[in-house]
Amino acid sequence: MQYDEVYKENAYGVLRLKGRESRSYKAYVLNKREKFLCLGLTLGISGLVAWLFYRSVFAMAGSAALYFPVKKAAMAHFQKKRERELLFQFKEMLQMAATALKAGYAMENAFVQAREEFARLYGEKSIMAEEFAYINHQVRLNVTLESLLEDLAERSGIEEISSFSQVFGFAKRSGGDFRKIFQSTVDKIGQKAEVKREIEVVVAAKRMEMNIMNMVPFGILLYVGVTSPEFLEPLYGNWLGAGVMTVSLGVYGCAMKIAGKIVEIKV
Repeated sequence: MQYDEVYKENAYGVLRLKGRESRSYKAYVLNKREKFLCLGLTLGISGLVAWLFYRSVFAMAGSAALYFPVKKAAMAHFQKKRERELLFQFKEMLQMAATALKAGYAMENAFVQAREEFARLYGEKSIMAEEFAYINHQVRLNVTLESLLEDLAERSGIEEISSFSQVFGFAKRSGGDFRKIFQSTVDKIGQKAEVKREIEVVVAAKRMEMNIMNMVPFGILLYVGVTSPEFLEPLYGNWLGAGVMTVSLGVYGCAMKIAGKIVEIKV
């Protein structure tokens, strides 16, 4: 991989600068496709809210401000997805490096071997394939492996990568049974990653139930508005009705936020 050319922003919101890769995974940057997706969702939600709660096209214009919370929610969603992918790929890379160590490779060469195997399985464009292509390149330029792992940990913002880099640096400086320490650390990171995945699978079903329940109020209003519009007629076209609907919409939004917090489990 060449490092003497300027790359444009990729799908992960990563900007590669001339001479080295400068990328941070702590904040997600939406690409054009994702921004258009947020815009489409905002228009759909705005239209639904304007018709169900106010029966007014002017309300749709006011609901356009929903773009910002929709964008924020999308960024949080894609950020969590990227963090899960980062942790999974890092765990796989470490397990491949541990296997190479057992086969007799030196530490630096073990990561070279692991990166080649990882790229064959997950592709050259996967995050860790690119990261370790850069790391291995820098190692050949006599940059220490522990400093490069610390840099990756800092840019990723992921606790497991940070913990590994600290243990790795300590083990390199202190000596001892380095292979045993490395394997033990890799096993612990793998176990924690698997626990996170299992919890995510369990929570996914509850999150689906939550999303269905979130749509129930919209469904009720739509059903009543279509089948018996006279029941809702007093709430439209007057300030009192608009106030009641606005308060109801606010309570509904708070309930959705609380529900989201309930199904958000951190390990």
